[in-house]
Amino acid sequence: MSPGDEQRRGRGRPRTPGAEDKILGAALDEYGERGWAGFTMDGVARRAGVGKSTVYLRWPDKDALLTDAVTNRGMALTAVDTGTFEGDLEQLALNLLRHFHTAAGWAALRVTFDCAGASERLGEFSQAVSQVHGRQVEQICQRAIDRGEMMEGFPLGAVTEAIYGAAMVNSLSERLEGRTDDDAAIRTRANAVVAMVLSGIAAAAPRSG
Repeated sequence: MSPGDEQRRGRGRPRTPGAEDKILGAALDEYGERGWAGFTMDGVARRAGVGKSTVYLRWPDKDALLTDAVTNRGMALTAVDTGTFEGDLEQLALNLLRHFHTAAGWAALRVTFDCAGASERLGEFSQAVSQVHGRQVEQICQRAIDRGEMMEGFPLGAVTEAIYGAAMVNSLSERLEGRTDDDAAIRTRANAVVAMVLSGIAAAAPRSG
């Protein structure tokens, strides 16, 4: 029976306990090493320690698998709600800085770079890359606006770029400089980035009177 035949049988998610998380993590790791051209379903299965039929039972092709991997991990990282705007931004920045220091985080960065540098869209997963994180930041900002912590009209893309840009550059500089930041350094950097963002928002607020 071919992988496509198994997919059409519609058995749904992998039956091996914990297989889905292993496969999603393996997909990002595999992409981090091989990129789009070298990424294969067989390679992901080997890395995850499962049979390739287990992978094909849930995902028909590598595009579908990468879309799920990017969306799943991205939503988990950015689904923060501490009750305050500052708290949300600090938790988001901390999550991203920690994540981009891991192998899976580096893979996520490579996905982003490949999508941005490709002359044509690599697959549906490229749309997931561009949407999942920005959408979550918009939700954080909208809650802040509703609570009166942020003015309406501030460009939300600037908030996204500041938080994500800082986390990405920090990860790149760590690799280029051959250093290993500990969690205390990561937390200090997250607090500094958020303080800068909040200062910029406050400075842009219209003055009364």
